[in-house]
Amino acid sequence: MRYWLLGAMMMVGAASANTSLFNLLSSGERIDPLTMMEKVEAEYPGYIAEFALDLKEGELLYEFDVINSEENTLTKLTFRAADGSMVVQRNSKLEADDHDELEAVKLLERKQMSFSELVRLATQKHQGKLLEAQLEHDLDISYLEFKMVDENGKRKHAFDVHKLKPLPMLQWER
Repeated sequence: MRYWLLGAMMMVGAASANTSLFNLLSSGERIDPLTMMEKVEAEYPGYIAEFALDLKEGELLYEFDVINSEENTLTKLTFRAADGSMVVQRNSKLEADDHDELEAVKLLERKQMSFSELVRLATQKHQGKLLEAQLEHDLDISYLEFKMVDENGKRKHAFDVHKLKPLPMLQWER
């Protein structure tokens, strides 16, 4: 009985945290993530390969990884969600573990499509707020994996970059 009660309490705590996060993202003044993506695409060379929303010390931040395939570089950017001001910029050379994202970026380049366009297309039929989006390449498939949150919790989805359609076999709740 104690284990059942503990499990129920943990599920209520997780649901409450998801609801609080959703409420935080639904209220308050902040720049829309897609608007911030478009700004990054306009101001930095390369393609966004990853977006993540982070909460540090009560401040909402947007984090981006931008891959420049021509220069073989990775730029990590962090901005304040409230006003879009830069917090951190780090530049480095691509490493071996960046290969999967690089493959997906190259497909986006060939399709002449931006990351923000892909995210907009992938998320248009989903309710909630975007938490994360990352390009992946696995089993010879390039896809966008993204996580959204609504009042019912977080959900992960996958969207095929080549076919521009959802990958239902990769949808799961969390």
